[in-house]
Amino acid sequence: MSAHPEHCLEQYPKPAKRLAAVIDNVCEFNPPAYTLEAYREALRDVDCNQYGPTMGRTRLKQALASTYSAFYGRPIDGDKNVAVTAGATAAILSSLMAFVEAGDEVIVIEPLFNLYEFLIRFVGGTVKSVTLHPPAESAQSSVSADDWMLDMNELADAISPRTKMLIINTPHNPLGKVFSIRELQSIGTLCASRNIVVIADEVYEHLHYTASFPRIATLGDDISARTISIGSVGKTFNATGWRVGFAMGHERLIAHVKWAHVLLSYVASGPAQEAAAVAYEEVEAEGFFDSNRQMFKRKMDNLSFFLGRIGLPHVVPSGAYFLFVNISSVELPEGYQFPPTVAKKSRDWKVCYYMCQELGVSSIPGSGKSDPYPSFSPWYL
Repeated sequence: MSAHPEHCLEQYPKPAKRLAAVIDNVCEFNPPAYTLEAYREALRDVDCNQYGPTMGRTRLKQALASTYSAFYGRPIDGDKNVAVTAGATAAILSSLMAFVEAGDEVIVIEPLFNLYEFLIRFVGGTVKSVTLHPPAESAQSSVSADDWMLDMNELADAISPRTKMLIINTPHNPLGKVFSIRELQSIGTLCASRNIVVIADEVYEHLHYTASFPRIATLGDDISARTISIGSVGKTFNATGWRVGFAMGHERLIAHVKWAHVLLSYVASGPAQEAAAVAYEEVEAEGFFDSNRQMFKRKMDNLSFFLGRIGLPHVVPSGAYFLFVNISSVELPEGYQFPPTVAKKSRDWKVCYYMCQELGVSSIPGSGKSDPYPSFSPWYL
């Protein structure tokens, strides 16, 4: 495809220093002030600075139970339904360790947060993937993340007698798609009928730009009984360095997740847990969920506007803080010398390398979000 004149990267001057890093999961500002003060107070508490309860500190479990009972519309028991973990990644890995044995299959939805694949393989599982399909016009114009669709027949065909779990991520990394109630109901009903456990990675749950955020664990008893919902204090309160996450679900599932986490990490940080408890206890009074969502929405809108001005089609997110950009119209300078490790990779890697080296803008190649990747991945950053 011929490029816009401004899409020929050779015309841009090489920067004297790095200008921008457009990468995922990085915040360049602190958590809210009231949580920082809570952390300082926790550091003065002798009890917080020693080994705490392996299943999570009581105050945090109670705060999570109170918060999510309202979200779920049913009582959540902090002792039975919550496992506090050393970050959301540990919650996902503990869930996989609890239920996946060598040779068991876990279905993922591409494009994806590629750590899923490493975690599944780490526990001896086999990755099976199904693809979210982009709209036909996505190479020519910007489209909504919610218009990338999952073919339920393809999902059903991917299930085998060895399928043990399915991971669904909403809001989605990297698309920003918020799965609808109808989509979640279809996925949940299919998994329940095949006795498949669902890991619902909802770490960006409070960064949805839709009127509401559907949760798969609320869509019926059969689905809820087979769903482990993953949350992240770090993603929720812009405190990813605290490394506190949690898994939530039926006690028959969570009991196994808890013991897997004891073997994996033993216990999460005491001061961070105590500060996280305060974060949830006071979040409504502070209005943080709304203000943080609005702040990220402004940032996403600004970047989306800029990409539109220079004619780069992209996926307009309904949640999270990612922009998936179509680079099919971008031209690389003829004869540009790439190092051997980059030269053998797909086009998206080459564009990323050039932009980082010559323009001072770092990004993530689309095929880095899937391995092996769907046919559309090399055309996205």
